Amino acid sequence: MRLLHRYLAKEILLPFAAGLLFLTQILLATQLLAQADVLFGSGVSLVDVGAVIVFLLPYFLGYVLPIAFLLGAVLGVGRLAEDREVVALGAAGFSPAFLVPVPLALGVAVAGVGLWLSLEAVPASLDAARTRLNEIVKHNVMNDVRPGTFYDQIPGYTLYAQRVHRGRWENVLISDRSDPSAPVLALAHGGRLEPVGAGEEMRLVLDDGEVHREQVDSDEYVLATFRRAEVVLGLGTALSDRNAVSRTGREGVAELRARAAEARAKGDVVGARRAEGTLHRRIASALAVIPFALLAVPLGASRRAGRAFGVGSTFLVVVAHYLLLRAGEVMAQRGALPAALALELPTLVLSALALALIAIQVHRGTGAVR
Repeated sequence: MRLLHRYLAKEILLPFAAGLLFLTQILLATQLLAQADVLFGSGVSLVDVGAVIVFLLPYFLGYVLPIAFLLGAVLGVGRLAEDREVVALGAAGFSPAFLVPVPLALGVAVAGVGLWLSLEAVPASLDAARTRLNEIVKHNVMNDVRPGTFYDQIPGYTLYAQRVHRGRWENVLISDRSDPSAPVLALAHGGRLEPVGAGEEMRLVLDDGEVHREQVDSDEYVLATFRRAEVVLGLGTALSDRNAVSRTGREGVAELRARAAEARAKGDVVGARRAEGTLHRRIASALAVIPFALLAVPLGASRRAGRAFGVGSTFLVVVAHYLLLRAGEVMAQRGALPAALALELPTLVLSALALALIAIQVHRGTGAVR
């Protein structure tokens, strides 16, 4: 029997690995195309692109693990059904339920990996990806200033340099409109931009120049010269608009629980429910593998259904899980059910459905799989 279980595990793991690789590649390619203006900018190296891909892998794996496992399990069991091996098992006195422990054991293992990814690896990797993309955007900004061209991608500032060489400027003009009541014009013989930390700031360094400042309200005009001047600029939307990862939640379990507790202490019930819902959604997404593993046998052990039915049923089950998850989120936010229960509705409902289908197959015997 162990030989048969190992044989079935192999039949499941091969399409599971292929599906995992295929779906991950699609998501990575989509993300790379969405960030093409950043990742293929003037200040980007292959090392930077490779680092971003590595940091984003846990995030995408968390999405595709349940789907790839369901597809692999259904196709693996379906391959046995197509070759009449399930019928042979029935003739030997084994019910279709004999196949359930293998996908279930594999599903539990994959669910454990998914929980680790969603609760531990993903928040850390997304934070690292955001930091790396911020650095890439900053290097792009440093290299995007062209000679003889006005550069206005930094909010409130316009930069002009007569000559540019390796990120250093000559004969520079800076227009500062960050304070409309007191616009500033700076002229310098040299200048450059330098990254500052991992946040949104960059340091503007100017050498040998003068600053002209006009106070609009009082008609006051100030002229000052300098040998070296440094100003820290906030890139603001110039950074956040280009870095899509900065708009993605990167809070870990401790941060989400702390945010929920803080919101409840302030009387913000909606905010507390939202934080709790975010945490339990991550758990529910990882545990989706369990009902998917139980559904593998009733969906795959029908020889007449074929592989097309296996692929189609995989899609329908994933859609059903998503709809149930969304319904659970709405109930959790409205307080109709606790978040821990509402977000586990897909797992509970689909598991009950899978057990019912398995019971029907066992009751019908081999006729259910011919």
